[in-house]
Amino acid sequence: MIPRFYDDINEFYKVAYPFLLEHEAENNLPLAILISLKKNIEVYGEEKPLLFSLTDAKIIKLIALRTPPHDLLISYTDNLSTIDVLTEELTNRNEKLPGVLSFKEGADKFAVQWCEKNLLKLNLFRKERIYELVKVSEDTLGHRKFSVAPKAHQELVFQWAGEMMKEALIDTTKDDIQRMIEILREEFDQDKSHMYLLFEDNDPVSMAREAGKTPNGVFVNFVYTPIPLRRKGYATECVAKLSKHLLEVGNRYCFLFTDLSNPTSNSIYQKIGYQPVIDESHYKFLDK
Repeated sequence: MIPRFYDDINEFYKVAYPFLLEHEAENNLPLAILISLKKNIEVYGEEKPLLFSLTDAKIIKLIALRTPPHDLLISYTDNLSTIDVLTEELTNRNEKLPGVLSFKEGADKFAVQWCEKNLLKLNLFRKERIYELVKVSEDTLGHRKFSVAPKAHQELVFQWAGEMMKEALIDTTKDDIQRMIEILREEFDQDKSHMYLLFEDNDPVSMAREAGKTPNGVFVNFVYTPIPLRRKGYATECVAKLSKHLLEVGNRYCFLFTDLSNPTSNSIYQKIGYQPVIDESHYKFLDK
């Protein structure tokens, strides 16, 4: 097998894009990030991204990428021996990784090997599942008003975004929240908000966001309902309405990630029509 690290995003894109597209649902996150990097190499920060491919007889077998300071992403592969080569190559480069996110078998194997080689402590941060939707269940669409978030509600969106990140992302920092708010603020300023709100009697009660794009699909994330308003079906209706809208504007699929420790959200998404694709493991690497 021939490993290669890339400095040129265009060269990497030529080999990584068709490989990732073969399993678009399983690879939706690295695929969306790759497309974003192709448009703007500094979209996730000024530090140079890590771009890696592994080839066997001129056929791509594995893709890995990282946008510092974020965790390593490893593509789906049916050949787990490629993980051994990836671990060795990254170790030889003396890479410093905060964690890894990938399909369960790949992430599990890489995390164990990486921590053994680098004398680190392994922490299973989150068990996740990728869901895919091609058709929304009509009985989840409800009757409430739903629209893209107007600028008049931007401060509420900023507040809810911060609350959602604190609740769902255990390791989130004030800087992480502030960066996200600045992204949302820029979208509002340019009249290009990707956040959508559900209303009850003209009051916002739930939100969801159109996020990263793959060639045929789109992510849904930042699903949030304030605690006092939960258990009223608001999140279900909000996600159902956004998902239907995204399909109607030309996407073949909608994708989302769930935390498997939250049975409520997993049940909600399946009720809407989302189907499980693959389970993923998200590890953090800690000093012993």
